[in-house]
Amino acid sequence: MLLFHGIFHRSLRDLVRWPVLREVLLTGIPMMIVWFGIGWVVWDKLTLLTTKLISWAPFSLVKADGALLILFLIWALAVLVSYAFITAMIAPLFFRRMKKGYYYYSFTMLLVLAAVWAWGILANWSYFKTAIADKLLVWLPFQTVAEGSAWLLNFYILYGFYILSLYLLLAFYRKDFLEVVRDIEYPDFEWSEAKLKTRHSFVALRDALLFIVLTVILFPLLLLPIVNVLIQLFLWAWLYRDANFRGTCALYCSEEEYKRLRHHRFVIWSIAFFSSILNFIPIINIFTPFYAQLVAFHWIMAEKGVKATPTSDEMNEDL
Repeated sequence: MLLFHGIFHRSLRDLVRWPVLREVLLTGIPMMIVWFGIGWVVWDKLTLLTTKLISWAPFSLVKADGALLILFLIWALAVLVSYAFITAMIAPLFFRRMKKGYYYYSFTMLLVLAAVWAWGILANWSYFKTAIADKLLVWLPFQTVAEGSAWLLNFYILYGFYILSLYLLLAFYRKDFLEVVRDIEYPDFEWSEAKLKTRHSFVALRDALLFIVLTVILFPLLLLPIVNVLIQLFLWAWLYRDANFRGTCALYCSEEEYKRLRHHRFVIWSIAFFSSILNFIPIINIFTPFYAQLVAFHWIMAEKGVKATPTSDEMNEDL
């Protein structure tokens, strides 16, 4: 447990280092702009498609799914507004002294607020469902509810492909990203053995295509409340679980190490599922694919027995 805490903390610390953060921003922000542009172009056609599919579902199911999507939007807005309010209240007191601690604060605060608001909504699920699905949406025509759900579903689909595009970029340019971290954290580590043949590029493309195929096949299930969230959570975890591990091993593992580490399926899947959960949290989701890669990278280095540059806290403990 302490090992994993150290790995997750070190990955977060690396994520907010400027050389690493610069790579993340130069990748994530342009790709987000690209998908905003794609969404602008295909929005009307995509709305027609999703509205048509939703029209085939019973009104009771459309209401329930619409209520879930509306609650998800309310949850995201509540997280952002409460984060902004709390930050505005304490910023004058602490941020001048926090320096880089601001990033740790932001990450932790967003996680806590996301968990608190999610618990509050789930604890009062029956009340919210009745208020939205049985009182609000029932007064609206089916077509209006269907189109509203289609709009929210459009965001859901486009965001999924945004994550997929970041996955592909990391799959093919993983070395450029990880070498920045390696130079900082493991400056004495040199890898001179023959390159491990994991067919990573082929597997990454195969998994990306399978992700698209599974998304299309399972699309009708995205209309089922809760089930749609679980499906998306699993698909993202399935996408992450092999890419981060295999891609990192292709760069820094020997054949024996790769064969040994791939049996740690519980660890690999745990990292993938945790990363998938982060994909749902506003602001954090922009950095999630990179954070997931960092966690897998540090875990593999720890399993190899490579010592990282000690943090200031670790140096104080030694003293």
